[in-house]
Amino acid sequence: MTVPDSDVDYSPVAPHVLEDPAAAYAELRARCPVHRAEVMGQTLYSLTRRDDVSAALRDHELWSNRFGPGIGYASGAVSGDMQHDDPPEHDRRREFARAWFVPPTVARLEPELRALTDALIDGFAVRGTADLYRDYALPLPVTSFCAVVGVEIDDRDRFVHWADELTSAMAYPERGAEARHELQDFTQREVTRRRALAARGEPVPAGLLSHLATSPYTPDGRQMPLDEVVEMVNQLLVAGHETTTSLITNCVWRLLEAPEERWERVVADPSLVPNAVEESLRFDPPVLGLCRTNNEATTVRGVPIPAGSKAMMLYASANRDEAVFPDPDTFRVDRPVLQAMHHLSFSWGIHHCLGAHLARLTGRVALESLVRRLPTLRLAGETTRVPSPFLWGRKTLPVAW
Repeated sequence: MTVPDSDVDYSPVAPHVLEDPAAAYAELRARCPVHRAEVMGQTLYSLTRRDDVSAALRDHELWSNRFGPGIGYASGAVSGDMQHDDPPEHDRRREFARAWFVPPTVARLEPELRALTDALIDGFAVRGTADLYRDYALPLPVTSFCAVVGVEIDDRDRFVHWADELTSAMAYPERGAEARHELQDFTQREVTRRRALAARGEPVPAGLLSHLATSPYTPDGRQMPLDEVVEMVNQLLVAGHETTTSLITNCVWRLLEAPEERWERVVADPSLVPNAVEESLRFDPPVLGLCRTNNEATTVRGVPIPAGSKAMMLYASANRDEAVFPDPDTFRVDRPVLQAMHHLSFSWGIHHCLGAHLARLTGRVALESLVRRLPTLRLAGETTRVPSPFLWGRKTLPVAW
């Protein structure tokens, strides 16, 4: 029987955990795989082994989203935000948007993404140095998101700003209020405009936003309520922005940490790019973990968890589970893709990330372009991490060539 109140000193917001989460997770897996602690004024359980995390993610009847993915309990329904949804609302909303994120639809964006990566590299290549976060990894995911949503190119700089502010608000709530208000106003205006075009029988811009705004949503043919469209666009932007940006920066960071062993191997053999991207997702998941709330009392590895408890599903720990991954604490560019893909970085079950295919495509194209255009890339200073304790990525990544 696991003892939840062991002497393992763990909290997701503790300084030593923020500095090196992987070491803290290794200790938990070995000594206290189901951990209980007081965090931010309330009890938090943490699940650390892959079998336990994946089982909980698959059991959506027991483990609910209704109180949100954070440590705190979200108050009230957040209409349109699938991170606060359970079936049947979750299933209906997800299915309504799903067609825009399936592989054939996402694959059509590849030429546009390749053109953008080349344009971004053109903008800083002559300098010989860059902050790869700011100059490259930050604008790429928002541009791919805007292409899916169907936002005019003139609006994309604003979306980059909004996405950055809203993601920062996860750690610093005061920063996101203005951006959230501006994004809501923009989406409301666009929904109203596109519905008016459709009502007049005029062409409506292509993209997910027009689909959400004008297509029948309910069995009786009604459209999705305006507040739900606004919240869904907001949630998809935040969920896909910092995570994909971190996928790019994490992957390049790890490759450049051991240039001869990793970066130069990928430069010499670009067919390893998909392996490197998948290994990055396993080794450095952009989301360290998210919480669920149990609908009834349960027991995990002998640890009783009362009904209504917050439990963090630690994807990053599950991804280093020694029982699943050979040599889990080594970043291997030649790790077989199918082995690396046992990671839980996109969650699992009915809440598996809707944008997973888009994130993988954006990460692959970003790395392929860097390998092709800047083969002598190297680290040029210390990196810093994103501020949120629940996200993992580089907020600065100085490079030179």
